[in-house]
Amino acid sequence: MEHQRALAVLLLVGLTLSRGAAQCHRAYATLERGSSRLIITDGTPPSADFSNPTALIPVAWASFQDDIQNTGWGYLEIESNFNVTDDVQAYAAGALEAHLTRQLMENQWENMFAHYCDNHTEFYAKLNEFLQKNLDYSRRQEAQLRDADPYWNMVHLQMRQLQGLSDAFENATLDTSHDLVNITRAFMFSLMGDLLDLEPALRRPSDESSLSQTPACSALVKIVGENDDIYIAHNTWFLYRSMLRIQKKYVFPWHYKPSVTGPDGVIPGQTITMSSYAGNLVSLDDFYLTSTGLVITETSLGNNNSDLYLLLRPDAAPFTWVRAMVANRLATTGSEWVTIFGQKNSGTYNNQWIVLDYKLFTPGSPVVNDTLWILEQMPGITRQKDVSDVLRKNQYWPSYNVAYFEDIFNISCQPELAEKYGDYYSYERAPRANIFRRDHVKVHDMDSMMALMRYNDYTHDPLSRCNCTPPYNAVYAISSRYDLLDPHGKYDVPNCTPCLSGALI
Repeated sequence: MEHQRALAVLLLVGLTLSRGAAQCHRAYATLERGSSRLIITDGTPPSADFSNPTALIPVAWASFQDDIQNTGWGYLEIESNFNVTDDVQAYAAGALEAHLTRQLMENQWENMFAHYCDNHTEFYAKLNEFLQKNLDYSRRQEAQLRDADPYWNMVHLQMRQLQGLSDAFENATLDTSHDLVNITRAFMFSLMGDLLDLEPALRRPSDESSLSQTPACSALVKIVGENDDIYIAHNTWFLYRSMLRIQKKYVFPWHYKPSVTGPDGVIPGQTITMSSYAGNLVSLDDFYLTSTGLVITETSLGNNNSDLYLLLRPDAAPFTWVRAMVANRLATTGSEWVTIFGQKNSGTYNNQWIVLDYKLFTPGSPVVNDTLWILEQMPGITRQKDVSDVLRKNQYWPSYNVAYFEDIFNISCQPELAEKYGDYYSYERAPRANIFRRDHVKVHDMDSMMALMRYNDYTHDPLSRCNCTPPYNAVYAISSRYDLLDPHGKYDVPNCTPCLSGALI
């Protein structure tokens, strides 16, 4: 089990990590008994003395190593104290993250949102109204249901973490009694995936500040050798200006019920490791490892049916980023994950989710049922299935931004796109489908897996050729490069225009 997790961690970042000479900063949060005020102190926390009524109790502690200049990554770890109420744990965790990564968060804000609403006053008004209504809906549901329903308790704690992040980011007084009642800058970081669908739904004109410029991501689950191992990998296609990357490890021993403290009644997914970004409380890539032995990833699905966006309602569900973290924390199996995630549908950040359960894999034995589950979402509809039989038969499961389920494929108008523009929109014949089909057999160890996920030989690979000028496409590869598209070229599919976007690995 630990062997598989170690392999997945390496793939999590898609490179060989070098924890070089960058300094590691540490901080901890304390809460004085009888007070709701949080105090953050740099350094390592002292041992808690719970018998002392005046002692400062360590609520959470964290370390951060900014190695972006060396490896392209920062490394953040936060752990909270199960002897403290979950509300306080969550708030403190968010505050510590902002305390240690504030400058990177400011840089990320400048990169992603500083000019996001410039000259888009109508879109800004619609977006702010939608987000505020969703936040109000969530707060009502949390207040009514969290005592009896762990789902809404996890939603509530996610919002508490966000409140702590926001307060510390804005240098506000840190007080665990604060409640998230308005949309803040910190709110926007984790929302980036959902904005991929909110932009077209609310009719934001496309420009250089848009987030929904390109389809995103390639993923692969691969059985190695004679069922010797299973690898899972993901590479993110996103904007290069987003690349303030942080690998995060959260150890939050939160509880099913809000009134409980201590080691009993702790949620199964208390530990989550993920690839992420400055300011995000979610992966966004997405790629997660949880303490339940699950690895969760996804690739986004395109929606060419504008009528589906009429189904979006701010009071229908928490946003996808919240629901993913709720499922990560509560699920112990792939079936549970897709069920928890799919019980609500925001219709935003519509993806094919892939959930691999390493607990069920025994080296040397065939893949058993329930090892691999997928879920696909569009506004108003989700579909889920155990696809372990497909993995067992084919020895791999690929994902490349095209829907597997026929009704998801059809309702999002992909057949019309395939008829008009060709195989790029076909599930069976898409360029990446063909490349994965041809090259998955080359994977026999970690190096060859990583080589495949980084693969792009578009000027020589016949599967990257197209009916266009020049006669090949840098996007027709496992690891895309939109920046290598010819600015004077003519391509056979929409959105193939040069931009600073591609596979971040």
